[in-house]
Amino acid sequence: MGTATNHHLVIDIGNTVAKAAVFLDKVMIGPVIRFSDQEWEEVDRLVTNHGVKKIIYSTVANVPPAKWIDKWESGQCLVLALGPDLVLPFSSVYTTMETLGQDRIAVVAGSMAIPTTSAPCGTPQTSALPARLIVDAGTCVTFDLIDGSATYLGGNISPGMRMRLQAMHTFTARLPDTPPADPSGRVGWSTASALRHGGQLGVVYETEGLFLRLQKQYPDLELLLTGGDANFLAGKLSVPFSLHPNLVLSGLNQILSNYVQNES
Repeated sequence: MGTATNHHLVIDIGNTVAKAAVFLDKVMIGPVIRFSDQEWEEVDRLVTNHGVKKIIYSTVANVPPAKWIDKWESGQCLVLALGPDLVLPFSSVYTTMETLGQDRIAVVAGSMAIPTTSAPCGTPQTSALPARLIVDAGTCVTFDLIDGSATYLGGNISPGMRMRLQAMHTFTARLPDTPPADPSGRVGWSTASALRHGGQLGVVYETEGLFLRLQKQYPDLELLLTGGDANFLAGKLSVPFSLHPNLVLSGLNQILSNYVQNES
């Protein structure tokens, strides 16, 4: 059992939901909590209950209220904001790291802690990992590629499922506002089902297409899924994949651990 100072708090502030979790070394302990802008007291309880002394947060929306950062720092907590100035556990050829989304940085870091899924059972894990395509299916869908030498090569950003459906309604005169549902069959048999096939299964086909194209260059390529719509993708994909619902949080812990190790 580690000491209290080994407990890390990681906070992921997304477009639609904020999440937090406590890690002891590399293991998440307890459940992930989801909270609103008015529920930061729930996060503070994690700090108090676990004796947390090291905190990292990433945000694609608002930053944590100064009230709580001031409280944690006055209690001798290290509070890090994920940004391009932090030393990351991977190298990168991306030309605009200052604008690379923090969620994308986190999922790439998180992927590095996942053992390979392609090695036969019982094969010892080597230090080198295969190339990975990491798909974070949320408000937008991000596709990020890291090679076996731990070099981030870049990726794509695409509209998420709900954004696609909403856009087709908003930017046309007559297409209806259609909520997501589980589309069946290969093509739509009504306007609503055609919209769902295009908006929802379009993400599936885009994922499969990019994976198969990249696999020609990286034969050992692995596909990792995360994000709010990852379960939908998992039920529809026809290519191999592994599902990692807390990859952003795991990645934040990786980055925080890397920072602490480099500073010690």
